[in-house]
Amino acid sequence: MVRPVTPYPDGKMICATFTVAFEAFTRGGHFKKAKGLEVNLVSLSHANYGGNAGIWRILEILQRNDVTATIDVNGLAVQKWPEAVKALHEQGSEITGHGTTNDIKMTDLNPEQQRKEIQEVSRIIREVTGVAPRGWVSPGGHHTRETLSILADEGYIWCGDQCDDDLPYLVEVEGKKMCVIPKHWFYNDWRAWNGGASNGAMAFQGFKDGFDFVYEEALRGKPGRIDALVHAELGGRPYQAHAFEKMIRYTKQFADLVWFPTRAELAEHMLKNSTYVETYKPLG
Repeated sequence: MVRPVTPYPDGKMICATFTVAFEAFTRGGHFKKAKGLEVNLVSLSHANYGGNAGIWRILEILQRNDVTATIDVNGLAVQKWPEAVKALHEQGSEITGHGTTNDIKMTDLNPEQQRKEIQEVSRIIREVTGVAPRGWVSPGGHHTRETLSILADEGYIWCGDQCDDDLPYLVEVEGKKMCVIPKHWFYNDWRAWNGGASNGAMAFQGFKDGFDFVYEEALRGKPGRIDALVHAELGGRPYQAHAFEKMIRYTKQFADLVWFPTRAELAEHMLKNSTYVETYKPLG
């Protein structure tokens, strides 16, 4: 079934979201993995680039191009690099819950443990920014049948774990409305990096081709959405950061048809304007 479409504000036909994964680990990061190590120091060092250098370059890109992003941040990353999180919040970007560390998956926790995990992230973010997060993305997107209802109960308004559509949609879970803002996966710098075998030029071209296709659909009357996601430890490096900036600049050339909200702003629009709400069915 094709879900009914909720129009975007001011006649816009495309929603462009920019997403930054700002992650911290306790045992080892996404790269330089090795079996049998309780703590992988080189992998942690690779991940720590995100908070030490990458996130600051990304902040400069956002400021330079006058756009905001949604920052999926671990509680540990907030504690390790609070000044970066404060700066992003003051810049206008949205700070979103992304687990306490990327080492912990929601699928490894029972419902009560998930609730404590969500509450802890909310507390840490609120202490640094003064504002509780309104959106959530589980580490790796790994969620359970209960995750969405726990989020709704804890005051969240959107979740980005699901991957089953292009556009946002509303669901009812445990008597509460939640906005699902689907994960697009492409463009995602984790995929583009591929151990260094790819490059920024290829990443930008793939994103541009996808945007151009969605733009042509929009001209024919079909609303669309595009998303560019970078990790501070990858997309914050010069070899991918230039591509992220080119993506932002390219989409801004089409501002007559493109809306640039944070995901919280997108969720607020959906909750206020959508007339279609479906019952949440984890299995689809």
